[in-house]
Amino acid sequence: MSEEQKAPSKEEVVAFLQEQIDVKKLQLELQEINAKLASYRAEELKALQFIAQMTNPQPPADAEPHTLTQEDMDENPELAEQGLKVGDEVLIPKESAPKSRGLKKGK
Repeated sequence: MSEEQKAPSKEEVVAFLQEQIDVKKLQLELQEINAKLASYRAEELKALQFIAQMTNPQPPADAEPHTLTQEDMDENPELAEQGLKVGDEVLIPKESAPKSRGLKKGK
């Protein structure tokens, strides 16, 4: 048998296997770190989404915008008490949206 065809010794096999074990341990550690990182990123995105909803709330789908007129202010004095004025935009639920320009129902 030539030197190239010689079977590896027991020590060489053990050294090779130990090296493979070390590599696999590092791969496992990297996988665990990547999983934690993905989890933390998901939590961060969830928090950012919550903050975005709190700082920029979307109007309800069943409401329509209405610009306050002097007639609205005359018919609804509580609007002035709330600090609203002519030209301010408010949301009115569609089911109670006025048929006329006033905000009061059944007046």
